[in-house]
Amino acid sequence: MTQDLDSPGPVTSPAASRLLVSTGWAIPGDDLIVPGAADRPVSLDIALNTYASDRLSLGSAIPGLDVVPVIGILRGCPPGRAPSVAAAAADQGLRVVEVTLDSSEPLGQVKAIDRLNRLTVGVGSVLEKEQVHHAVTAGARFVVCPTVDIEVIGACTDLGVPCIPGAATPTEIITAMRAGATAVKVFPAAQLGGPGYISAISAPLRHPPLVPTGGISADQAAEYLAAGASAIGAGMTLFPPAALDTSNLDVVTDLARRWVEAVG
Repeated sequence: MTQDLDSPGPVTSPAASRLLVSTGWAIPGDDLIVPGAADRPVSLDIALNTYASDRLSLGSAIPGLDVVPVIGILRGCPPGRAPSVAAAAADQGLRVVEVTLDSSEPLGQVKAIDRLNRLTVGVGSVLEKEQVHHAVTAGARFVVCPTVDIEVIGACTDLGVPCIPGAATPTEIITAMRAGATAVKVFPAAQLGGPGYISAISAPLRHPPLVPTGGISADQAAEYLAAGASAIGAGMTLFPPAALDTSNLDVVTDLARRWVEAVG
């Protein structure tokens, strides 16, 4: 059957189909209409055969998050230092890194980190759909954006790339999921209320994959995960600007170790 008026809206990708099943918004066997595909229905049974878990595993979409549920956010790193900084974090067990597009030569950083063959690397601060293609060509395996931009999410869907848009409210989170987001970055998490906010919105929204980001320290990681977070975005508390500017790998090593231990 097709969706009724009580369902979350058109599904734009298999990942979104899996998400809707896992969160209880659709049931196995439903056919969801995919816009732009001649109204071709996609059976959700196929998605369930691919992902047997009750909830969408973010680690299945972004390898490494199932082991260490932390996205290390590299913002403003000098281009030549990005590989060594990323490698130092990887030495401590970090598996996933995001390079923000407002950094210097960000796509060059993505290429360099990808060549390490040690981390799943993606891009962040994506504001335009055109940026998605360039990032993926450079080696980005996922896309993070600060807002719920339907065109950016659609571009990711077209390329089969996981997309994590940023949201602050339940309405924005649902809008992102309806558009085909793989997960939703809850930002700025600390200012929104911290773990208590994640816990308060998770159950009513049927436990969507949430990635709280902003102002979170390693000491708070376990509390966020217990509150319902699927992963955590760690920026300056993992890669401090001063350490990046001076290439202080000892600081990065220590902070990465703390983060990995905190979520282990």
